[in-house]
Formats: sequence, structure tokens, C-alpha cells
Amino acid sequence: MKKVSLAQMKANQKGKVIELLGGAGLQNKLMNMGVYNGKEVTKLSHIGLRGPVVIKSGRSILALGHGIATKVIIEVE
Repeated sequence: MKKVSLAQMKANQKGKVIELLGGAGLQNKLMNMGVYNGKEVTKLSHIGLRGPVVIKSGRSILALGHGIATKVIIEVE
């Protein structure tokens, strides 16, 4: 198992959130969207070099900005 940021994952790759880098405001925002420690997510696509990252968390599909995606640390298989 290796650790990568959400922005570094490949399309259609699954992993588990192990760490959220950032303040309480960012952590609360992500938690309200369904992204929290221990949650399994799938990266669906990445638009451009610094564009939004589209993920699936549970039954929700979310688009996160590149900056936020770099702060979500994922453990991939």
C-alpha cells in the first residue's frame, strides 16, 4: 500500500482516505461532502494539469479543485 494525494491518483483507481491536510474549515467542508478518514473513494477523472478532480464517494460524484485534491491523502492498493 502506498500513500498518494488525490490529485496523483490515476483514473478509475480506488483508495481509502487516510489523512486530510488542512485546517478545521477544510476538514469540515470535506466531511460535509462525504470525504473523511477511512472513506473509500474512486477517482473518476482529472481535467487538465491543474483542473478539477472528479471522484465518487459512496453514491455521490464530486468535483474538487486541484488545490483541495492535493490535501487529501489516499492509501491505494
